[in-house]
Amino acid sequence: MNYCPPGTFIYTVRHGDTLWLLADRYNTTVEDIIDLNPGIDPDRLAVGQQLCLPLIESDIDDFDPVLAMNNLARALWSEHLFWTNNVFLAVIFDLPIAEAAREKAFANAEDFAEMFLDYYGRDFSEAFKRLLIDHLQLGADLAKAAKANDMEKFATIDRDWFQNADNIARLLSENNPFWNHDEWRELLYTHLQMLKNFVANLMAGSYGEAGDIAQEMQMQALAMADYMAEGIMRQFPEDFDE
Repeated sequence: MNYCPPGTFIYTVRHGDTLWLLADRYNTTVEDIIDLNPGIDPDRLAVGQQLCLPLIESDIDDFDPVLAMNNLARALWSEHLFWTNNVFLAVIFDLPIAEAAREKAFANAEDFAEMFLDYYGRDFSEAFKRLLIDHLQLGADLAKAAKANDMEKFATIDRDWFQNADNIARLLSENNPFWNHDEWRELLYTHLQMLKNFVANLMAGSYGEAGDIAQEMQMQALAMADYMAEGIMRQFPEDFDE
């Protein structure tokens, strides 16, 4: 899945869009858009085509619902990753921030639920929140089992962790026709595997490698954010038409 780098956001082309109109709307240049999207034909954009656009929020005079949704989804997934990593660091190195980091991670799950509420209702929002909290708790338990070198417990939690990812993918895909189950499953499985690699390198004292993985995880979290935002905007286009 393609995703846009930090400092940009994903935009899905609509009827009537041109690079010149997009450049004017988002206070950038056609050249910058082309640089961010190698291989595009500036004269032939297709409806539904995805582009990366520069994020220059402070220069945009009017509220833009597309930009707001992209920003919100990216902020939520970035915060999720930040606090998840802090929980793992606290577990592995016995840091005193463990409880505070966990509370922040749970608050992030509440923020996801709030974003979903207007679109999918309370039942869906609460179900997603519970699954995300389970994801966080299972991840922390996995790190504890790894630290204790309890491989039997590690294997059991690992299985449950990936099952939780399946459940999240199923919940999302059953409520939005533009969220594909297999796509979400792949995104979430990749997220889990990266977290496991992060923990393994921290425990091995390979801090440089752990830092590299953390950077890769940030990019991958943005991919999940962009896919989530795109699905909401495609399912509820009336909320994002200008």
